[in-house]
Amino acid sequence: MSTLAVVLRIVALLAFAGLMLLSVSWSRGHTKTRARQDRGDRAPLVANFTALGLFFLSLLIFPSSPAGFTALLLALSGSLLALAGAALVVRSRAELGAAWSYAPIADQSTGLITTGPYRLVRHPIYLGLALLVMGEALAFGSWPALFIALSGIVPTLAWRARAEEKLLSRTFGERYEIYRQRTKMIIPHLL
Repeated sequence: MSTLAVVLRIVALLAFAGLMLLSVSWSRGHTKTRARQDRGDRAPLVANFTALGLFFLSLLIFPSSPAGFTALLLALSGSLLALAGAALVVRSRAELGAAWSYAPIADQSTGLITTGPYRLVRHPIYLGLALLVMGEALAFGSWPALFIALSGIVPTLAWRARAEEKLLSRTFGERYEIYRQRTKMIIPHLL
């Protein structure tokens, strides 16, 4: 495998690592001073983190087999996809501001966010995370990791999105229903 392919794989890993470091930083700087918060189901979050753990374990256990140009092409396309996903997560998280949380919460004081990436889809962070893990799997040429991403991570992200939708609907009522009708869930103009 070429040195460039290794560097591109490292870039893909750094996209995820940087995102995780930012998330820790955001959660430490975020104080929960809201008067009333409605909390959602945490089971989808636990399932999602479990799937992510299996995903990264599969990257270690099942090393890639592609070589030469194929390895370079996979590393390049995967790194670009991972970076695009990480950028979408960062931009979406910045748009949420104080409304962001690992576990779903909804609060009238932070309001319903419908600007930035939220104009296009209701769950751009989950779209970004899906792109990120699929990019990681491609960059490493790991078909087992791609399988886990598509059969474990993406469904748990959809589960998290549905749980959040129930919470947001309870909290924001008709305003959320109107937003939901005009904005796709996770893929602009499609789904």
